[in-house]
Amino acid sequence: MNTRAELGTLEASGLIQVATFDPELEYLFRHALVQDAAYSSLLKKDRRALHTLAADTLLALYPDRKRELAAVIAMHLEQAGEGTRAAEHLVVAGEHALERFANREAMAFFDRALALLAADASIDLRLRATIGQGKVGWTFTGSDQYIARLEKVIEDAGDRADRRLIADAYFWIAFLRRWRGEQPGSSPALKLALDQAAQIGEALGDPSANSIPRAFMGIGLIFTGQLRQGTRETDEALSLMEGKADPLSTSMLNDFLSIGYTRLGEFDKAENTLARSARLSAEGDEIARLDSNIARISLHLERGELEAGVALAARCAAESETLGAVACGVASNVMLGSCRLQLEDVAGAKSPLERGLELAAVTNMAPMRTLAQAMAGSVRARLGEKPAGVAEWSEALATAQAMGDRYGEAVTLWNRGRTRTRQDEPDYVAALADLEAAGAFFESMEARPALARVFRDRARTLRALGRDGEATLAERSARALAKELGLRDFSSD
Repeated sequence: MNTRAELGTLEASGLIQVATFDPELEYLFRHALVQDAAYSSLLKKDRRALHTLAADTLLALYPDRKRELAAVIAMHLEQAGEGTRAAEHLVVAGEHALERFANREAMAFFDRALALLAADASIDLRLRATIGQGKVGWTFTGSDQYIARLEKVIEDAGDRADRRLIADAYFWIAFLRRWRGEQPGSSPALKLALDQAAQIGEALGDPSANSIPRAFMGIGLIFTGQLRQGTRETDEALSLMEGKADPLSTSMLNDFLSIGYTRLGEFDKAENTLARSARLSAEGDEIARLDSNIARISLHLERGELEAGVALAARCAAESETLGAVACGVASNVMLGSCRLQLEDVAGAKSPLERGLELAAVTNMAPMRTLAQAMAGSVRARLGEKPAGVAEWSEALATAQAMGDRYGEAVTLWNRGRTRTRQDEPDYVAALADLEAAGAFFESMEARPALARVFRDRARTLRALGRDGEATLAERSARALAKELGLRDFSSD
């Protein structure tokens, strides 16, 4: 009896059923219990032999689909007891999952691969798996463990590893260190990572390798207030990376770049950058799409579309909790709090800002933590907890100044100034000092949407102080800038 006839007999007996005819004929067991019974009837050595045969057959029949089938091949090799071979395909499966933005799936593959790899296994394979962990792990948990793992595997590698992989590992160390607030001037470990990534790229004659640390530095500039230089550096680096870097890094950098453009008030550029990111993440998982939506919240916020910002931010915050995407939860909650605070919904801003602070402590997202503290200080002060509010502002200012984060410092001063005008006993003189300092920061950064709003608050403060002539000039400046930028929250003012 041939195989087809045997399959026909099994199908007629109700043990198996046709799963699909296209692209090839496939069968499934009708019941899991039947499958378990058939599998359990095999001796362990026979099971292992069949798993090895299945893996080798897939590799031989479908050489062009190794990446697509890597997870299945790895499963068979793992069941066959061939740990090192299984790990190789698990790493490929993880990288393939990253290309599709299936972040949780990728993380599981990389974890399994490293669990199977012996200490003396291929150092390149260990590097690839550890880099993969770093790329996605920081969005779920704190970054410290991934920095430590990357630095350890680089130390273990010595001069035995592929230099491109070493450069990639250094880039992710630099990214994670910078994101938790370190600066090259005060962090020798961050400076080393940046220098090594750049030097290796230069030695390899690979412009795209150099562009990755350059893009990273651009993002660092954006989030600390050097908006013009940061967006320029990041945009130029992304042009060099096009088609050469992995889609996860490229999409994430585009999302960050769009936030830089929104803070400059260059909304058309932000829209174009978001469209590019959306194309990259279209085939991705929920977290990839969540990242793009969070960047769009920034666009709503800066353009003054506050109700739309609230709706999208609330949705993103809920999705972040469902998915366990901690980094996404930080950004969406902080932006939700900001939208509500600007709408004068002080009580509604309290919960998301507190949640943003909790999650920022987990992920070491220092720039976002500073913004959250600045606004949390305003919420506390306006809800009657003035000493707590003052403490939040003081800590936010100290952190921003220590990191050289001019944007965080400006946002803190602005929020403190606004709040001082809205208390039961307003302190207009102190408020004016804060608003003028914030305005000077925003003007030097070319953060024009924020500057228009500071002008507006300054005009109201000057009028309260009886300085009507100056108030009128400030009001005109605010309205002129708002009209030029098309800010929606000025239309009914």
